[in-house]
Amino acid sequence: MREDPGTAVALLRLPGAIRERCRNILEAGLAGRLDHFDVALARLPAAAEFVADVTRRRYPGLDIPYHSRWRHLDAGGLGRGGAFRAAISRLPADEQARAKIDLITTSVLLDAGAGGDWRYREVQTGQTFTRSEGLAVASFRMFEAGLFSSDPSHAWRADAIALEELDESRLATGLQVSVDNPLIGLGGRLALLRALGRTLKGARIGDLF
Repeated sequence: MREDPGTAVALLRLPGAIRERCRNILEAGLAGRLDHFDVALARLPAAAEFVADVTRRRYPGLDIPYHSRWRHLDAGGLGRGGAFRAAISRLPADEQARAKIDLITTSVLLDAGAGGDWRYREVQTGQTFTRSEGLAVASFRMFEAGLFSSDPSHAWRADAIALEELDESRLATGLQVSVDNPLIGLGGRLALLRALGRTLKGARIGDLF
């Protein structure tokens, strides 16, 4: 009897199963059975020292900026994240947290390989961005414009109604997609946002977090 795919996927997501698979790959590497790379534990101290040296040279005070979607939002040296936090600063703390989650969640769902031909020109600055940075800036501007909110008086949010009713034409406009500016996977990105809308519809916070 074949195992249910859902059960198999759930099993592979367990920390114990992940560690076991990683151990299998490590053992194969140590035994020289991998096709594309080798594992040389004797080189590990040198690799660690190299990383530490580069880190100390670039960040002498070890004040290392975190790498996340928030960093992508500040592409081109413009503090969009700070502007966003200032814009929602008068909201209650819990609503500020929700707005931040809404922004980053929708931005991450839109982030995948854009292809080498796609560009996003930010009207506000005249700067042009590509790939993850371009998608981050584009998603920020769409969020700012209220594309993911069904309430015009509360643009800085994403809700089930707006996400479910989002169509490909409006998303394409927000991402500046055209025949001359193609974006890989536009339909897939739209499907993810709509799926998020369906998940949020009728759900209680306690059901999700």
